[in-house]
Amino acid sequence: MLFPNHTMSGYVWEELIDNIFKTLPPKSLLRFRCLSKSWCSRIGSPDFIRTHALRFDKNLQKVLVKHWTYNKRRGMEEFYTLHPEDRLPLSHRHGYTGIGKFPCNDCSIVGSCNGLLCLFHHEIGTIALWNPSIRHQLTLPPHPCMRNYSSQASPRVALGFGFDPVTDDYKIVRISYYTFKRVEPTSMVYTINTGTWRAIASPTTRLSNVQCSACFVNGALHWIVTEQDNKDHCYIISFSLSTEVFGRVLLPEPSSEARELTILKDSLAVITGECHNPRIWVMREDNNVASWSMFFKLEALPSEGGIHRVLLLTTNRDLVFLTYCEGYKVYNPATGVRSRLVKFNARSYQLEVETYAESLVLLNKGTACNGNQPPWLRPKKRKQKKKTSG
Repeated sequence: MLFPNHTMSGYVWEELIDNIFKTLPPKSLLRFRCLSKSWCSRIGSPDFIRTHALRFDKNLQKVLVKHWTYNKRRGMEEFYTLHPEDRLPLSHRHGYTGIGKFPCNDCSIVGSCNGLLCLFHHEIGTIALWNPSIRHQLTLPPHPCMRNYSSQASPRVALGFGFDPVTDDYKIVRISYYTFKRVEPTSMVYTINTGTWRAIASPTTRLSNVQCSACFVNGALHWIVTEQDNKDHCYIISFSLSTEVFGRVLLPEPSSEARELTILKDSLAVITGECHNPRIWVMREDNNVASWSMFFKLEALPSEGGIHRVLLLTTNRDLVFLTYCEGYKVYNPATGVRSRLVKFNARSYQLEVETYAESLVLLNKGTACNGNQPPWLRPKKRKQKKKTSG
């Protein structure tokens, strides 16, 4: 008994259960939903899903690795594996906390937030939200410009995905622009609560290039952009999901040095310099240009052919980055050791890496989509011996 000398009131008991539930992983909560109607209703309520996403231990953040594999019968397949941050690099059958199939092929990850992945389907231009923990998917309706997507005169598109704590809503922002036409960009936002697209005020300058996917930090989306009238000058445009207003953030070095934005331990970071010797800058204070500070310098090995991206800083303070010739690597600055991110013998032709925190978001929305194991973990079928007569 929890309280041997006292009678626990129903209210205290219910509150205790809620506090326990909010600390449990989604996999356990899905099982508990089957035990009683009241627990099923409680765990599936919007209030519980919201508070669980905010209170579930952020230290349990995972690394999601997307694998492209080829199967003779099924063709190209896309699978994901989940791994704790402190167990990199990855080895065969070690440290997996989730394995499954992506709900669609030929899609890229736009962003990750509170257990949701925003996926963009390249071939048909559709956008979907997907929660691998509960395997629920929500496909967004076509935006008003969708009819022009396949046209040769169609604009380029940049996307961003994040959570607005003020309205308690997840939002997807779409910026469309023309590289050469003297036309100002147009912007739209989709919100889960309304289930609709609507137009918003766009940046007032004509853009020639925008980083395809935004970085979501401290309630705002960020892209590196280049203007048509000054292609040697780059800067960051920000978009507050609460006020839905675009802003401008200056870069720490000459703008021509900027290559890409990333997120390192909940801070906005920018990668500058040449690919053989990139520099990593971190903004220590949100929206404070003076707080840019040099975080790290990397030097590519000759065999790596240069460093393409810097993705994350793990709980062990290892850097995960993408090289041109040797794929994803894990680098420990303290020991100087570099290792391939994936060591097991899987027929993965391409990888994509994203941080991921488990949640129940979309449990009461979207549709369930079942997955199966990747080919290198499927049990081999035993050949049946032919019976001989006699």
